[in-house]
Amino acid sequence: MFRLIYLFFLLLGIGVIPLLALEKKSKIEVTATSLHSTKNSVYATEGVVVYYDNSIIKAISAHYNKETKLLVLDGKVEMIGYQGSKEHTNHMEIQTDTKEVHFKELFLASENDVWIMTDKAHRLDANYTLGQSILSSCDVDDPLWHMVFKHSLYDSNDKYMKVYGAKVYFLDMPIFYSPYLGFSTEKKRTSGLLFPLFGYNSNEGFIYEQPIFWAINPSMDIEFNPQIRTNRSIGLYNTFRFVDSQYSSGKIRLGYFNDSQDYKERENTKDLNHYGAEFNYESSNVLRKYLPKGYIDGLYVNTTYLNDIDYLNLQKTHLRHFGLTPLQESRVNYYLYNDTHYTGLNAKYFIDTRKEHNDDTLQILPSLQWHKYLNHFIWDNLTYSVDTHFNNFFRTKGTTLRQAEVKVPLEFTTSFWDDFINISLGEEFYYSKFFFGNGTYPYHTFRYYSNIHKAKIFTDLTKAYDTFIHVLQPSIEYIKPGNERENPIAFDDLLTEQKALFAVGLPEEQYNIMLNQYFYTKTMGLKFFQRISQIYYPNRDYKWADLENEMQYNWKQWRFYNNMIYSYEFGKVRESSSRISLHRQTYNFTLGHSYKQKLADDTDTFIPSNDVSFNFAYQWNNNIDIEGGLTYDITEASSKQWRLGGKYHQDCWSVAGAIRQDITPRPTGFTKESSFYLQFNFIPFGGVGTGDKK
Repeated sequence: MFRLIYLFFLLLGIGVIPLLALEKKSKIEVTATSLHSTKNSVYATEGVVVYYDNSIIKAISAHYNKETKLLVLDGKVEMIGYQGSKEHTNHMEIQTDTKEVHFKELFLASENDVWIMTDKAHRLDANYTLGQSILSSCDVDDPLWHMVFKHSLYDSNDKYMKVYGAKVYFLDMPIFYSPYLGFSTEKKRTSGLLFPLFGYNSNEGFIYEQPIFWAINPSMDIEFNPQIRTNRSIGLYNTFRFVDSQYSSGKIRLGYFNDSQDYKERENTKDLNHYGAEFNYESSNVLRKYLPKGYIDGLYVNTTYLNDIDYLNLQKTHLRHFGLTPLQESRVNYYLYNDTHYTGLNAKYFIDTRKEHNDDTLQILPSLQWHKYLNHFIWDNLTYSVDTHFNNFFRTKGTTLRQAEVKVPLEFTTSFWDDFINISLGEEFYYSKFFFGNGTYPYHTFRYYSNIHKAKIFTDLTKAYDTFIHVLQPSIEYIKPGNERENPIAFDDLLTEQKALFAVGLPEEQYNIMLNQYFYTKTMGLKFFQRISQIYYPNRDYKWADLENEMQYNWKQWRFYNNMIYSYEFGKVRESSSRISLHRQTYNFTLGHSYKQKLADDTDTFIPSNDVSFNFAYQWNNNIDIEGGLTYDITEASSKQWRLGGKYHQDCWSVAGAIRQDITPRPTGFTKESSFYLQFNFIPFGGVGTGDKK
């Protein structure tokens, strides 16, 4: 029967032998143009294709020994695995009973375009043992970067490789060595060593940071970041990241750095040890399944505890916080609302790193808010809302304060002449009670009540022209102080430490004059806007307050913006902020000017400025990006901050570099620091970076 089938294929001119099962147990099948079989052996030549263990193998010749269960393939052997891996070799031996495979001069390529070339290899199931090897993800003929190692272990199922004696070369120049590396050959979270950070600082010496990554499970991981600064000392930062539900996630970081005594004396630092802890957490569904229908809640946590600001300066990357400043702020906010009410529980904690202790720093622990949204009262055009606050201002040393306040604005609005003119009349009621603590005072409580009268006339006019639409919104609001009551004594009769915690009083009688206008294209694209505001005080010696004018003109991809505050009293510009920006597909830039002038009514703490800034980004081509910026103090004729950097990227690697000057907060003040960094990224493994600060 077999001879009849063979003759049939020859007559058709196909020239192949149908599948021949060599071993049912091992599931090996071979097709070939020429096949020769003996009692103990099978020889196949010319167009050999072997189907083995979910893989397809092509070769020039194949030999199978039935007694030893050994399958040998020679000549341009190509093997395609069921997971997309590709193997090329000149000689392959498969022990079909144990599924062991031996290679000579193996070329292995994964589905992520990572390839390995080794002089010899052994595979058992999905595990490879490789000899002297070269690894890269660049072009095979002339790779821009490659890794050479003495031997390695590779798990093709987990796509994870362990290499020993690894050297990384860039353009045939060695840039990194490690006795051991473990990494994933695909883009997924895997435990192991991450590529380190190298740097040099003239004060701190050589810097080495070696990240260690532990992927605990799909929803959490830990990164350990030990670092050495040879002229300073050693430290360790640990970051725990987690996702506890589809609505929430968080990060926890602990850090410690210990300065040497020589460095502390040389740099005159405030503390010998720098330590801290940070916790970031957000949830948009905390108690929703227990809440009545229509209610939504959420939780936001951003907290930082530290003993000085260098705890943050010594980090390679920062968690989200409220600024790199000596006064560090932490917040915890919980909110609950529906279509009618809003409730918020908020807490703020401050650490002043400039002080020896934090006992007299005022904290808000906590603040409770309840707000009732705008609603109708008796008539549709009579509206009201309610806003209440309960605040606890606490500290262990110094006067403390607890406050309860409520504000109720009541407003009547009507229109005339087909909504051409709108008029609103309002009354705002305010009550607050204060409780003082942590001391002995003649009066431990203080109550304050006031009301304010408001009247406003306004309109909203829209007219369409042939090429644009004009929207005009003028308004005049009159505010008249009503009555106020203070008891048991007047505010001015309280002690100085009591009055320092809050302020009360009626606003001055005033007229708020505003004019907003907008120009839109026919497709409703904003072309130009202007907002003018002016306050007139009838009871002041100088009645006109500062005039504020904000406007922006958009022309194609150009933006022209200015915001100016002009003082009539002194006949001078108090503040001005201007910028011109252009945004194109391949480049963008912004040129700005910021000006603040100190006038006679400004406080002693006011800081004037006269700065010009320039920022740009340019995409030279698909591989090269350039960006930079400069802030220049015109008054001092010196630069305040500047940076210049760029990035070159290809499919298998990228390099980014920059030089910059920044103002950095220190425990003893602010310092200017120039820095340089260079970051290599070898796709998909990560990066090797260097940095230099002076």
